[in-house]
Amino acid sequence: MIYRNTPLIFVFILLPFCALKAQTKVIGECTLQYFIKQLNSDDTIGYKLVYVKGDQCKTTLQTSHLTQTLLFNVQQSTATITKDIGTSHFLQSVVYPPLSQPNLISMKEIASDTLVQILGYNCKSVELKWSDGVVYQIVYTTDIATTVNTFELAFKEVAGLVLSYTIIPVSGQAIQYRATKIDLSPISLSQFNINKDLYQIID
Repeated sequence: MIYRNTPLIFVFILLPFCALKAQTKVIGECTLQYFIKQLNSDDTIGYKLVYVKGDQCKTTLQTSHLTQTLLFNVQQSTATITKDIGTSHFLQSVVYPPLSQPNLISMKEIASDTLVQILGYNCKSVELKWSDGVVYQIVYTTDIATTVNTFELAFKEVAGLVLSYTIIPVSGQAIQYRATKIDLSPISLSQFNINKDLYQIID
């Protein structure tokens, strides 16, 4: 009799976990916009756009000095980087994720007495420390997630969509990225095409 009831016990144990997982809505197509600033001086650096479509991802970093784009597919081992600096345009294929990635040393939740909301989503906070000394302070929501979350490799272990993150280097100023817009409209495949004739290819 005990053995017959054992599967039912496991079902009741698993049900709460299944319910928690079901609460996170996975988005297969969206555009995110992040505002970038230096945290200490409050100086504006620029903005970052993230396009996710299925297994594909494109990020574009726009500052007053350059435009840098990263395109990759999570099913492939390489990515393409383009850099536009004034009238100079460069293209490079790289291994992605890079082989020399630092290791994650610790990851801890940051408790808050107040409810944090970004773009209408309730958020949690977590701090990640890496073997190279860099610290990521991340604010994320578990309400939604994207099919590709590694537009920052540090986000791989985060169970939701990152809406704000601060990168604190060993030396230098901390940089904060904060989401200002989420667009769930369909994205054209042409967004992931590159006209290589416009770029100087570098090794």
